[in-house]
Amino acid sequence: MERWSEKKAWEWYDSQPWIRGWCGYPSNCVNWIAMWQEYKHAEVFEQIAREFELAKKTGFNAVRTLLSLDVYKEEHDAFMEHVEEYLGLADSYGIKVTVIFGNDCCAPKELCTPPVFGEQKVDWGYHGGVKRGTHAVIHSNVGYNPYIDEPENRKLFLKMVDEISAKYAKDPRIQIWNVWNEIGNSRRGMMSVDAMKECFEIIRSHDPIQPLTAECWSAVDAEENLTPQERIALELSDITSFHCYLNFQDTVKAIGWLRKLGRPVINTEWLNRIEKNDVDEVFPLFWLERIGSFNWGLIQGYSQTYEPWGRYTKAIDDPDYHGDFDFTRLQHDLYRFNGHPYRAKEIKIIKDFSALADKDEEAK
Repeated sequence: MERWSEKKAWEWYDSQPWIRGWCGYPSNCVNWIAMWQEYKHAEVFEQIAREFELAKKTGFNAVRTLLSLDVYKEEHDAFMEHVEEYLGLADSYGIKVTVIFGNDCCAPKELCTPPVFGEQKVDWGYHGGVKRGTHAVIHSNVGYNPYIDEPENRKLFLKMVDEISAKYAKDPRIQIWNVWNEIGNSRRGMMSVDAMKECFEIIRSHDPIQPLTAECWSAVDAEENLTPQERIALELSDITSFHCYLNFQDTVKAIGWLRKLGRPVINTEWLNRIEKNDVDEVFPLFWLERIGSFNWGLIQGYSQTYEPWGRYTKAIDDPDYHGDFDFTRLQHDLYRFNGHPYRAKEIKIIKDFSALADKDEEAK
């Protein structure tokens, strides 16, 4: 199968309601192993159900999640059952699922430890919940992606992509195949491009009803800032997706040039209050321009994505800092641990513009 034509991509997009959702772990999980493994499965999925219910009340209709090769490898049958359960649970709340396969957000090999099942360690006070994790500190070495950097794991990873996409290629509960997350991140450059291409080929071999995409992410305010691997990702994608944690003006610039590519545009990660990437401005912009969107984080949790990225640490520790970043605000997440809003105004904005979108949908 080939890449969708622009016409087919628009026919698909126009058949969807305005896509608005979130991405991240359930609040009682620090990583994807915790989410998908058999250990404490009932407890984790009870929390997922509570979050789906809260998301629906907020106005969301979509969620973006990543699958774990580690769990697929060690607990295959239970993992497949959990994926099916997750899709059924999301569907019961009217929420469509975007599935992520590959991921280039990874720490250097010397900081990686073998996967552990059962109780997952939580480091408190660090973005991502891991003291030496991808976002908790600044890494100078190339990131290690064990899913594809090790030949045996790569074979298994591609098998997982094949099995999942074959099973769900015609399933409307899955809305989008997010083939690769942030290609080239963690100083990996072109290292994952061949694997990404293979994933596109595998998924397309099953003639899916869902579009495939891999986003641009590194400096999206201007087309000339794209890396070679991001250009390849865009050229492979049925719909255009991007990440943008920049301020309102730069988000507008990103939408401006991405629209010129001629395909529907979806933002698969946003919300960074520290850099003035706010619900107050960005969510209404996405509604106005009918850009699908997934902000990072629904409820504060073990992964602590409300904490700032490690790259902000030097500025945070500087008593004389007078820059543009606002370190008095949480970075991601919409709700507090107890389910109350972090900022009630944000929730009202999301509800109001989601209701406007639903009204527009009914008028079609």
